[in-house]
Amino acid sequence: MQMSNIMEYLKEFIILGIFLIFIFLVGYFIIYKKIMKGTKTINRKKFLLYGISIVYMAIVFGATFLSRGNGYRSVNVHLFSSYREAWNNMADSVLQNIVLRNIILNILLFVPFGFILPIYSDKLKKIYKVLPIGFAVTLFIEIVQYASKMGIFEIDDIFNNTLGVLIGYCSFMIFNNALKRENRKYIFAYVIPYIVVIGTFLGIHLVYERQDVGNLTTNYNYKLDMKNVDVKSNVEFSNEKNMQNIYYTKVLTEKETRELAQSLFEKNGTSINENRTNIYENTALYYSNGENYHITIKYKGGAYSFATSSEFNLSRNLQKNQEEEVEKPTVVSNGPIVAEAIDNNELKKQGASREEVTEALSNIGITVPEDAEFSEKDGYYEFDIDMKLNDNILTDGFLICSYYIDGTVDKIQNNIVTYKKVMEKEVISKQDAYNKILDGKFNYPKKIESMTIEDVRLDYMIDTKGFYVPVYVFGVNINEKPTEVTIEALK
Repeated sequence: MQMSNIMEYLKEFIILGIFLIFIFLVGYFIIYKKIMKGTKTINRKKFLLYGISIVYMAIVFGATFLSRGNGYRSVNVHLFSSYREAWNNMADSVLQNIVLRNIILNILLFVPFGFILPIYSDKLKKIYKVLPIGFAVTLFIEIVQYASKMGIFEIDDIFNNTLGVLIGYCSFMIFNNALKRENRKYIFAYVIPYIVVIGTFLGIHLVYERQDVGNLTTNYNYKLDMKNVDVKSNVEFSNEKNMQNIYYTKVLTEKETRELAQSLFEKNGTSINENRTNIYENTALYYSNGENYHITIKYKGGAYSFATSSEFNLSRNLQKNQEEEVEKPTVVSNGPIVAEAIDNNELKKQGASREEVTEALSNIGITVPEDAEFSEKDGYYEFDIDMKLNDNILTDGFLICSYYIDGTVDKIQNNIVTYKKVMEKEVISKQDAYNKILDGKFNYPKKIESMTIEDVRLDYMIDTKGFYVPVYVFGVNINEKPTEVTIEALK
């Protein structure tokens, strides 16, 4: 979820809280005071406290239930697995790391709880009373989320929420003791949780920054239980360790993704529609003005998916060119031809040459490497280049597109990325990588009952810093279903 969406949700929850305050006031002044002739009076301070509490409860309720989808449930009882996942997804900023951002938001969500609770009673100014209450509330929320199929029962959420309660309680005690001169000497004790939490997050970031390379998002978040798993292998694993090249690809800025999108749009006679631009953690999505062009660009490496309205363009071109005898069904709405009425498959050209497809791509500013292999598969044309190293510049990846009878291209997935060789590092042996599988140090979402290793190969993957690093990819059958397991190869 983007920060803009979070802020929109927050506004909605605050409005909900204000509405609930109104209901509370109606209940107190009209129902209790006038109709029931109640005699108990609530002073202004308590009204303020109740009002803040109601708005806060609305925010908690909205964040934990209203902002989530429904129809699914799962359990994650692996403590700190979300922290390992955040580490695997490290980025230059917290906002780009959605996992770390959610951890921080889960902590902050319950800070007001720990601050507000001691205000209600002197009996609640004891930490051994506040923390159990906070723990019980967040445990209740997790249970309800699971029972109502509105989320994951996650032990890390309980930990993070309870940590937020502790920080909120310490914040109250710092403020409360600061008002009393004789108690100011105790303030430092309540600052310790702040030092530990902030120091931990800063330490993680500093360790990440000092690494030569980044992290892999495919690394395991928690160890799988492999004790009773029947693991077989149809291949032998060597103990040989060697040096492998490390490459680097540029991580684009938002400005650079915008320039790339604008360049492709201009080649098609249009420009970016600023009202429909969406900036995400790892990608940027741009739409064009007028025609229905859109492009999704990855920050790391600049790979992108570019779609044009070839069907619409084709119908327009064929209208202008009466010599082209092509039957096409049309739907007229106030005059213009609607693209959806044309069968996309009928417009694709089969058997096009490399030169034809290359020229069509060139016309919209896309250059294909000359040494890329060309093929046609299932109505799509593919250019594939596999780890070509030339003067310390590595080119790897593929480009897939559709080619149409009017000489245009559509549904372009350009995953051809260039990398620069920057260093060499030692990699672990295949046997060491296999041992990691036996230890359960890999990702798999379901319970494993059986596993058979069919093959293993050395491959490359982009890490969180934009380095192209070696990994071992195991072809396996898990529970008799084929899949792949990726193990980090760097020592």
